[in-house]
Amino acid sequence: MTWTYGSVDLSTFGVITKLDDSFAMPERRGDNILLPYQHGRRFVPKFYDERVMSFGIAMWRDTLAELETAIDDLHELLSLSTQQTLTQTRADASVRNALASVDKPLQVARKGRLARVVIEFTLADPFFYGPTLIADNTTTIDASPKTMVVANPGTEPERNPVILLTGPLEDTELVNTANTTSVKYTGVIAAGQTVTIQTSSTGEYTAVHSTLGNVIGNLTHSGSAALLVIDKGNNSLQITDGVATTGTVRVSFYPPYM
Repeated sequence: MTWTYGSVDLSTFGVITKLDDSFAMPERRGDNILLPYQHGRRFVPKFYDERVMSFGIAMWRDTLAELETAIDDLHELLSLSTQQTLTQTRADASVRNALASVDKPLQVARKGRLARVVIEFTLADPFFYGPTLIADNTTTIDASPKTMVVANPGTEPERNPVILLTGPLEDTELVNTANTTSVKYTGVIAAGQTVTIQTSSTGEYTAVHSTLGNVIGNLTHSGSAALLVIDKGNNSLQITDGVATTGTVRVSFYPPYM
């Protein structure tokens, strides 16, 4: 397995001697409910918290000056106060990406021309994602209800897919029969117009009409705090629509992996 950060192969700095949490599961956040005068607690579904991955790198250079230059290059790579892409290329050549930042001090122990460095990457979103967008499921809604199959090849449910509605459509509802989550757009989408439903980078739900802008007030959902949940494996979506002619629905996302 090889690792790059910000498009830089970490092995160019030295030999990766330690790698923690690459196969681990992050801690879940939340607590079960304590009921007065009852034994134990009542279970509450929980969500994964952010995770930390630690890399140990042994950096050896022929001269002290070369080692100092390599440390400067490492500092330059890690010092950006933003997230960069942490990429793992697995033994089967498959690639998975995560956004990571370096928020904790770099741990360095140096002896002569050898420096042992520990880097802790923080993944605010704990999942890695496949590099290929799942977007080949565009379905023409020529009947109501209409069955649409969405495949999630990842190991985890997808909670933030991008839903594209292309008119003519009216009062369109998507129900995932696998987990009973549903999302409904109430209103008319004329032929050629679109509504893009998604969660923004700040966690805000948006429903952007191609001519009217954000019409989030037209959107309702149920079954989950997420707008629509795509379980791992094949998901059968039942779509109802008031027009049911040539409008289409597409659900796209990058598959999530632990």
